[in-house]
Amino acid sequence: MASFRSFVASELMSIKQNIAAVRNMVPNNIKLKPSERRSMFKLNTKRHEFVEKAVQFMRKNPNTVPSFVDVMECNNYVHLYAQYSELIDEIDQVKTKLEDAKLVIGNEILKQTRAYFQNSKNASESGNELLGNIYRELKPHYAVGRNSKKKAE
Repeated sequence: MASFRSFVASELMSIKQNIAAVRNMVPNNIKLKPSERRSMFKLNTKRHEFVEKAVQFMRKNPNTVPSFVDVMECNNYVHLYAQYSELIDEIDQVKTKLEDAKLVIGNEILKQTRAYFQNSKNASESGNELLGNIYRELKPHYAVGRNSKKKAE
């Protein structure tokens, strides 16, 4: 099992500053609505090969390019798209690591607090008044997740 430690305040601040720096480098003026996202052409792996070949042909044969197509802009966007893809992959890897660590930590703390709850329940049944009060206080919060029943409001 992996060992975990809390972040020191300076580490947490450094992480947040680096995230803010990345956030500031990405254009802020682009905020797509779901309908806009759905209506756009998606450049997937298969289409990426098409785009690269088309830009290659435009560079080799500039006389075949219509005047409304900007070859330099296309070339720059191909390069920029690759950079964004690389950064997204890196961020996804970090996000997955954070999510996995959070899941393990959550599982560990839930196992420990569940053991405390069960201990309180057992002690309550044996007549321990203090643990009985703790058990009754925790009981409504214990039944959460897959096996819980929805409260009638």
